[in-house]
Amino acid sequence: MVLPVASQARKLGLARPVVLALTSAAAPAREAGFSPVGFADFLRPGDEAALAIGRTLLTSLPTAPLDLRESEAYLGLSYVDLQERYGKTEAARRYAVAGRQCFEPVGILERIINDVAPAVVIATNSPRAERAAILAAGRLGVPSTCLVDLFAIDEVAWIGQPDYGSRVCVLDETVRTHLVAAGRRPAEVIVTGNPAFDSVRSPNAVLRGRQLRHEQGWENARVVIWASQPEPASHPSVPGKVGNPGLPGEIERELVKWTAAASDRRLVIRRHPSEQAPLVQVALPGVLQDGGQFELHPLLHAADAVVTMSSTVGVEAFLAGLPVVQVLGSLFDESVPLTRHAMATACTDTSLLGSVLNGCLTAPTSTGRPGPEGATQDTATQAVLEVIREL
Repeated sequence: MVLPVASQARKLGLARPVVLALTSAAAPAREAGFSPVGFADFLRPGDEAALAIGRTLLTSLPTAPLDLRESEAYLGLSYVDLQERYGKTEAARRYAVAGRQCFEPVGILERIINDVAPAVVIATNSPRAERAAILAAGRLGVPSTCLVDLFAIDEVAWIGQPDYGSRVCVLDETVRTHLVAAGRRPAEVIVTGNPAFDSVRSPNAVLRGRQLRHEQGWENARVVIWASQPEPASHPSVPGKVGNPGLPGEIERELVKWTAAASDRRLVIRRHPSEQAPLVQVALPGVLQDGGQFELHPLLHAADAVVTMSSTVGVEAFLAGLPVVQVLGSLFDESVPLTRHAMATACTDTSLLGSVLNGCLTAPTSTGRPGPEGATQDTATQAVLEVIREL
């Protein structure tokens, strides 16, 4: 979300963006042509104890850090900030329970903002350092904008507060209404869309989608993408909420049956990275098990519909003009309410999935498929830039 805005601001000469890209975010920032900074760039004499704590915390992480010094600085400075706010005993208890999820290093972000002296702070709705950046900017009297990626279901707890950020940029009017109802002043919440999704409707994505459809021989076919993802047995943050791990397999079996029922049907299965193997063993010519080989946005423009539970692919498909079917019954229905935002048609019974899908394929979509001449680029990015310009 941030990089398209920063890139365009730099391109237009509106600002000299300083990108604070922590740990794994540094690589994409460099790929975008920035020289990102991290916590390690703002170390001071006296931080040696924090770095020692960071080295200790690193040993308990499940994977090796991409940047050892940055990870040490991030963990150590964030943990010391936790100690300064709650005391050593409570800090240790919180970290033992929630790990890095308990970090909110407002003090360190105040240090960084003071050193950089920005005209405005831009951050997303992520709940740790980015939340701390908005809070620190408020304490220091620096204007700030929070970019909300999707529906602000959980984040409303803090983004809904009247003084959290000078402006909040949101996906659509339903999210805006949600935040205003929570207590935000109407003038502070602006519908801009999500800059990360601008490329969905770009002329290049549309043209490449047409090429892909031709290359795969899909011109006279009905092509459906199944955006798969695992379903856990219990909710990671709602104790007692039970899931159905077999739901993705049920959906996939119904989609395979739908594909087998007619020779002009094609199913492209796009698996979540954490899914290691096919859910259903099938040897049907019309089923492509490895949809992840294709870049997503061209693939969307090569297809006719998308089926998902709660993947953000559903949002991108809607923006591409595709009909979307959301199969309900997942633990995360409320986190990604595509149907409530009129982005998808609900399917509440997997046995009816084929008929629901057929209905969507024959009905006109509300957004419409863009041709290359009508495709757009940077619309949300430009809208966010206008909000920033006003600040």
